[in-house]
Amino acid sequence: MSCGSVEQLLYDVSTSRSRREAFCQNPKEAVGKYALTDPEQNMVVGLNVEDLFEYGINPMLLMGFWTSVRGPQSMPEYLARVPDLASRLEASSG
Repeated sequence: MSCGSVEQLLYDVSTSRSRREAFCQNPKEAVGKYALTDPEQNMVVGLNVEDLFEYGINPMLLMGFWTSVRGPQSMPEYLARVPDLASRLEASSG
């Protein structure tokens, strides 16, 4: 397993309109274009941010991916799903 391949996919979806649209239309096909293991593909397709976070994916990249796919209004849901990150962000702002 390689975090690098997952992070490349997340970066591409976050920064490229065509990759984001392809991912939103057919996530399984979009992730199939990257050298990911089945567990990695399942985490990305399922938007399983909890497991991706635990896997070691850069939290800022993960958050950018989440908001590019789910929209900025989904940030509270993202923070609720990744409680370690939420508590770190609260500690740094307080």
